Amino acid sequence: MKIERNITVFAGETGQASGTERPDKARQEKDTQKNGIVYAGNFQGDMPVRDRIRQKKEQAQREAMKVVQEAWDGDRAVDDDLNERRARIRELNQSTKESQDRIAGLKGRQDKLKEAYGIAGDSQEEQELALLRKRNAAARGGGSLSEEEMLRCDEIDRRGLSDYQKEQLNLDEHIRTEQEVVDRNERQVLIENAVIRGTKLERLKYHHMEDAQKQAEAIKQAAGQEIMGMLVEDAREHVDEEQEEREEKAEEIKEKKEEQEELIEKRKEDRNELEELMEDMPVDEMINLAEKQEEIQQEVQNIMNKMALVEEDIKGVAIDTNV
Repeated sequence: MKIERNITVFAGETGQASGTERPDKARQEKDTQKNGIVYAGNFQGDMPVRDRIRQKKEQAQREAMKVVQEAWDGDRAVDDDLNERRARIRELNQSTKESQDRIAGLKGRQDKLKEAYGIAGDSQEEQELALLRKRNAAARGGGSLSEEEMLRCDEIDRRGLSDYQKEQLNLDEHIRTEQEVVDRNERQVLIENAVIRGTKLERLKYHHMEDAQKQAEAIKQAAGQEIMGMLVEDAREHVDEEQEEREEKAEEIKEKKEEQEELIEKRKEDRNELEELMEDMPVDEMINLAEKQEEIQQEVQNIMNKMALVEEDIKGVAIDTNV
C-alpha cells in the first residue's frame, strides 16, 4: 500500500536522553496520528533500526579509517625510506671524510719518506718510481705502457727495487684502498640523492593523504545516504502498518455502527407497533402495561449496556406512558 503523506523521521532517542528503553508506545502512536511523526528508532527488523544505524556508522568509520590509515602508512613508509636514505648519505659522507683524512695522512708520510731518504724530484730513483706507478695503474686498467717502458720495468725488477721505492709503493696501495672507499661512497651518495629527488617529484604528482581524505568522506556520505534510505523505508512501512490498522478499526467501527443503526431501527419499529396497539388497548390493560414499564426500561438499559451505547444514541426506545 502506498501512503502519500509527509513523514517526519526521528532516528535518535525518543523521549530519553540516553539508554536503551523504548518510549511509551501509546504516546508515540498518538503523536504519529496527530503530527505525522514516525519514531524510526523503534522499528524492529532483525534488530532495532538504532542498532543497525550504529553498525552502519561503525562500518563506515572503519572503512574510512582503513583508507586513511593505508594512505598514512604508505606516506610514512615513504618518509621512513627517505629518512633512511638521508641517514645513509650522512654515514657515507662521514666514511668518505675519514678515508680522505687517511689518504692525506698517507700522502704526508710519503712526503716525509722522500725527505728522509733525500730523494730529489728529478733523480733516477724517483723517475723509476714514477714508471713503476704507471705500470701498476696500467695493470688496473688505467692507461698503458710503451714497449720501451715495459723493458725498463723488467730491468728494474731484475735489479731489484730500493727500500724507498718499496715503501712508497706500499703506501700507494694503502692510498688506493682508501680512494676506492671514497669513490664507492660518492657513487652511492649520487644514487641515494637521485632516489630522494625522484621520490619528491613523484609526490608532487600525487596527493595520497588528500585523496584518502576525500575517499573517506565519500564513504561516510554514502553510509549516511544508506542510513537515511533505511530510515525512510522503515518509516514508510511503519506508517503503512498503522494505516492498515486504522482502516481495519474503521471497518470494525462501521460494522458496529451499522449494527447499532439496525438495532435502533428495530426499536423504532417496535415502538410504532406498540403505539398502534396502545391506541386500541383498554384502560385496565394500559394500567398493567404501566406497571411493567420499569421492567421494560431495565431490559432496554441492559441492551444499551451490551452494545456499549450512550442513552442519547437510542431515540424513542423508552415507552411514553402518556400516549
